[in-house]
Amino acid sequence: MEIFQILNYALIGIITGFFSGMFGIGGGSIRVPLLAMTGMSLINAFATNMFAMPFSSATGAYTQRKNIKWGVAKLFTIGGVAGIFVATYFVGIVSNKVLAATFFFAALLTILGLYLNKISHKIYDKIKPTAINLFSGAFLVNLIIGLRGGSGGTLFPPLLRTMNIEMHHAIATSLFAGIFSSLVALGVYFWRGNVIFLPAIIVATTGILGSYLGSELSIRTESKWLKLGLAIIVFILACTVIYREFF
Repeated sequence: MEIFQILNYALIGIITGFFSGMFGIGGGSIRVPLLAMTGMSLINAFATNMFAMPFSSATGAYTQRKNIKWGVAKLFTIGGVAGIFVATYFVGIVSNKVLAATFFFAALLTILGLYLNKISHKIYDKIKPTAINLFSGAFLVNLIIGLRGGSGGTLFPPLLRTMNIEMHHAIATSLFAGIFSSLVALGVYFWRGNVIFLPAIIVATTGILGSYLGSELSIRTESKWLKLGLAIIVFILACTVIYREFF
């Protein structure tokens, strides 16, 4: 592997790790396109993303461990694991256009969820982190995004915010749930032989540094700015997905 390629993978790891730690997202929606731009096949990019995610998510979750809502994390994690397992097994079954459209509308809904308390207090007050809401929400989000080779981490924090979870708690809890979701998906990709180890190790190890830096900044950032930053990222990613598939 040439030094330029190594630097590319290292930069991808740091950037995506930073966003993961900062906003509590898995990073796959950013990491997969960047890996594909290096010439890596899409299925290998999916596998590399899942290899890197447990490291960046665990780093972020540990750094922000005081903000994890443990009562919420249990059922949310179980739902996410179930969703990603089903999705990873059936990757490629649903057409990319259908998945892109589904992701776009899911992203718009999650952005609304971030600001639901300002849009409608009546609706916001009725949505609580019940066992059914936590399990089904995590399952559906991971199912939708997992079918595209990612994890639901991009939409986890907005989903938790919709359920009356404060933003810092939503980010930390999302990072914790992302560890287990990505490990389940990674097991399937390992079994298929899709992991290219050297790029995966580079992205994963540099992602640890990025996640630590992002997590430290996240702890010190006001919730309103975290919400705004996450809303912008989710919207840009949703538009990018639509553009790639339909234009």
